[in-house]
Amino acid sequence: MRNGGQLTSQEFEEIKMLACKAIRASNKKSAEPFIKRLDFMQKTLDIEPYKRNVLAELVSYVSAASGRVSDKEHWIGAVNQSLFKLEPSSEDIGEMI
Repeated sequence: MRNGGQLTSQEFEEIKMLACKAIRASNKKSAEPFIKRLDFMQKTLDIEPYKRNVLAELVSYVSAASGRVSDKEHWIGAVNQSLFKLEPSSEDIGEMI
């Protein structure tokens, strides 16, 4: 497994960018391409099972938070928690070198 199953900084930044764009979309239809890309990454990235589960959770939360929804702040909080769990730590980066 490359990188010991960890996300690279570049992969994490792409995930974060896609999540932000989907959440800021004015409706579900305009958020769909970003959510599809996140879902594709969740299925194809070579990452450890825990991170894969967190990424799947993130995709669900982003979908729930996108467009005009009630309790949007709750879903954004859930998205931020998932992003925090995915963020590569300095230990992860040290292991990649």
